[in-house]
Amino acid sequence: TKLLSRTEMLSDPEALQKVKDEAADLVNEGTWEYESVREKEHVRAEAKASGVSVHFGKLMTIASIKFYELAKELQKKKGRIVYRGDCAKDEHGAAAVYEELGANPTSVQGLNACLAYGSLPGNLCTAADAVKAYVQATLKSKYKTWIELPPELRPAWWKNKFVQPVVLLVKALYGHPDAGGMWEQHLKGILKKMGGEEIPEFPGNFWFSGPRLMLSTYVDDL
Repeated sequence: TKLLSRTEMLSDPEALQKVKDEAADLVNEGTWEYESVREKEHVRAEAKASGVSVHFGKLMTIASIKFYELAKELQKKKGRIVYRGDCAKDEHGAAAVYEELGANPTSVQGLNACLAYGSLPGNLCTAADAVKAYVQATLKSKYKTWIELPPELRPAWWKNKFVQPVVLLVKALYGHPDAGGMWEQHLKGILKKMGGEEIPEFPGNFWFSGPRLMLSTYVDDL
């Protein structure tokens, strides 16, 4: 995969469109709402006056070319959008402090146990990815997170109305320090509702007694 520079991305119509398509998908998932837009300084002043802290962060767009070593007709351009946790601040300009919820994906031993079980006579192993995993989970951070969108993702009508527009981040977007833990909590909640019991010896692995299914989870790989 070749990572394009920002200049390369903005000058490549196809790459830029892939980024905008990714943004549209994230908005459809409810990751952020354009209607929540406010002036950053107004949100900051409100937080200082109320004493209720908020976090301010930024999104970063990334474009890349997959299979770059192959012939051009076999290459594929991809757009991604992530949360920049490295530059987040609170309303006073201090570095944002996160809960940093720990994620506990399966261990090599747990995965091997799953593969061994699937290799027994009459059993089989399958694998799948969770689609847009992190943004399935709601961002339940202690403080509300307001994000600045990069210029290429801002609606045109913002230009003459806002100096520094921000929108509320609703879902656990990749890059947010709490996103991994929140996705794991979300996934475990679903698996337990489906009858899965986490195996004490192998955290991140679940046993379903009805179909006699063992499931190993590693972030968004199942």
